[in-house]
Formats: sequence, structure tokens, C-alpha cells
Amino acid sequence: MKMRIHGLLSSLTVTGVGIYSAAGLSLLFFTPSLHAVDLQPLSDDEMGSVTGQEGVLVSLEYYYNSNPATNGDALLGSGSAGTLGDGGCSGPNGSSSLADMDCRLAIQLENRSDEWLVIKNGYASIVVNRLSLDASTLGESVATGAGYSTFFNQGKFEAVDGTTCLLGAGNCNTGYIDNMPAVRTHYPETAGSYNPGDGTSTGYNDVRLGIYYEGMAIEFNSAPGVQDGWQQNVNGSFLGLNIADNNSAQAGIAFGGNFYMYGF
Repeated sequence: MKMRIHGLLSSLTVTGVGIYSAAGLSLLFFTPSLHAVDLQPLSDDEMGSVTGQEGVLVSLEYYYNSNPATNGDALLGSGSAGTLGDGGCSGPNGSSSLADMDCRLAIQLENRSDEWLVIKNGYASIVVNRLSLDASTLGESVATGAGYSTFFNQGKFEAVDGTTCLLGAGNCNTGYIDNMPAVRTHYPETAGSYNPGDGTSTGYNDVRLGIYYEGMAIEFNSAPGVQDGWQQNVNGSFLGLNIADNNSAQAGIAFGGNFYMYGF
């Protein structure tokens, strides 16, 4: 299956990287945040005070047609029906905003060249704060009261004959599994609170997610061979979506724990 994606006035920003697309043309640029300086030798005393830990700390922000300065609210433009290039989304304004050509995302399947799935007047954002990735062993995986060994199933590592260990003779046991290398994804345990009186919450900042689109519809090219189905608003909308909370256009999430990937 082949498909084409058509984006209008959409933007994606990740720390140090930017992608912008308009009328099907995408531009990718990098803006490194590192600055090169001359390397200076360290004395023995300075070397002795250096400490560190292996691992990667990941924080990212993604904004699509949305404004980081206002916690993921839409980038607003004039919102004129049927216009293109006015600088942003329309806001929820009914039929006028559904007809606006900005903040659209359209998908066209190759075997249905005159048919488009059009998302109208949409924006989104996601923020992930301080997710850590590091090397570990499965023996370090400990849950409340016990580690993974309490639910370890030896049969999962054996061939269909039920006796041959796929990891090597004598290795289908917790003693061997304990020392298997793994990649650990870790998020510190955090918490949040909700005030039912005023409908606000605090502390849910591990991940913030916001998705909004006012309409979705199947639209067709206006004439054979004219590829403008993504510009149509003949069928209005059959579906809309909004993920947010009472604080802003982003829903806040608090969570914690470890995820281990092994077997490579």
C-alpha cells in the first residue's frame, strides 16, 4: 500500500531539530545546542573530583500547529473560509474553520487517487520530561517484595520439545537470566493532585499531551486529474477529537517505574 501525506503550515520542533512543511514541501534543519570550545587539560585533583554514570537522559517537546508559549494552544490565524497561508488555525468556529485551508493534514491512498482523508483545523503537542535510558541486567529488576523470578516461566525459553534450552544447555534458569544484559527505561515515581473545587490539578508533568482536530472527512477531487481533494470541504466532518484538561490544551500525566528490554 502506498500513500501520500499532505501537510499545511505544520511545524515540528524537537530540541535541536526542526521540520517545516507547506503544500507538500518539507524542509529539515538542525540547530545544535552544543558549543565547541578549546579542550583544556585537567589536573589530578580535578580528575579525582569527576563523577558520572552511564546512561542517556531524554527530554523532548513536539508542537504541531501549536504554541509552546501557551502550553500547546493553537497557532491562530485569521480563520477565513477557504483561504491558505493566513498564519495559523481558526479556533473552533464551525463551518468557517472547517473550510479554512490552514492546519490541515490529508492522507491519499495510491489506489484511490481521487479520495483523501482530511483532518481539518487540527493541532497537537507532546512534552516528555527527563526519561532515562541506561544499561542494566535483569537481575536488577525488582518489584515490590520480589523480582521477576516470582513469575519467571522457564518454558518460554525452551524449544517445542520442552527440554532443549534455546539460550544454551543449562541456561534456562533464573541464575543465567539474572545476568542477561538489558536496556532499562526508567521514570522516577511522581505524583499529582486534583482539586475538585476549581477543577485544577498540579504535579502531572512527566508527560503532557494535547491533541485537537475539529473535523475529519473523506473528500474527493473536484474533477478527474485535479489533485485538490485535500482542499475540499464538501462533506464537512464525521469525527472530531480533543485531548486536554482543565489547566490547558495539554493533558498532564504522572507515572513512574522501569521497563527492561532484553534478548538482543
